[in-house]
Amino acid sequence: MPRFARMRAAEVRDVRPGLQRMTLDDGSEAFALTDLCGPAQAGDELLVNVSAVELGLGTGGAHVVHTNLSSPYGGARGEGRVMKARYLAEQTPVVATEEPGEGADASDELPELPSLAGVRVLLCVLHSHALALAAAVQDATGIAPGYVMTDGGALPFVLSDLAAACLERGVIATAVSSGQAFGAPIESVTVASGVAALASRRVSRVIVAPGPGHLGTASPLGFSALDLAGHAATLDRLGASTALAVRASAGDPRARHRGVSHHTRILADLTPMRTAVPVPSGVAATPSEAAWITSLGDRADSYEPIDIAGSLVRTGLAVASMGRSLEADAHACGWLGAAAAWLAAMS
Repeated sequence: MPRFARMRAAEVRDVRPGLQRMTLDDGSEAFALTDLCGPAQAGDELLVNVSAVELGLGTGGAHVVHTNLSSPYGGARGEGRVMKARYLAEQTPVVATEEPGEGADASDELPELPSLAGVRVLLCVLHSHALALAAAVQDATGIAPGYVMTDGGALPFVLSDLAAACLERGVIATAVSSGQAFGAPIESVTVASGVAALASRRVSRVIVAPGPGHLGTASPLGFSALDLAGHAATLDRLGASTALAVRASAGDPRARHRGVSHHTRILADLTPMRTAVPVPSGVAATPSEAAWITSLGDRADSYEPIDIAGSLVRTGLAVASMGRSLEADAHACGWLGAAAAWLAAMS
């Protein structure tokens, strides 16, 4: 069961349209999704969800404002008919790209499946890695990729400071919130239709990844990015070229994520045989990873990595992964740099 507490806002900071961050009267931090619960002012009494903070989880690291008791929010009626965060108190209607008038065929005839031939889709486990990849591709090619945010992590797109910075600086061309996720410039019911929406806008390089807040366990199937395997199969069938960005680390304290993460190995086993796994040139000679790379067969494509750390400096982005600076993990950057090189190398 969720746990709630009544607290007062002591200091309110407007971050961007749709998001406030605040300090509460007990010194703790909270955020408000103002399109759902309305804005707050200093002194307002709030009902906040304290569940994650009380459990010591890293999910946001702050309480979540549920209701402004001092100024109940009437809200504005949405124009669309697709509900996101369905059956929660916060469910919200959006205009989705699949709705008539938004690119879908409004006739009685069943439309044909779209072709994604000529589109490259890079699948990524972590939100921070996905946008670092986007920075590297934009820096190397001058062409910003699109980003499709799955509902495997945070549902509100506005919550991501990194995604907001990437949009503002042109690091990503535009973004789609798919599934139950909401709030990006484009809304879609599924990942596949989100990629198709980007392709219709002539965005042919696409990164698919969850929002912030990846959930992972030691279980081989118990991690939220497992859905990427299904997305790879669907996109492959529609004609897209797909690849899996490898999550790797030299500094992760958990043994299962040191070197190539066990989540990546499982995804590589479950994605279609045509889904490439970009490998940094020279890494195949590393004894600890050579056997895994060999097991991939023809799917292991060797690439000279794009300089992830340098791209982040040039685009002015500070990216942390699991609380650690991404630039400081050369092993992670090498694998991500190879994935970025795959996405940049359009045929």
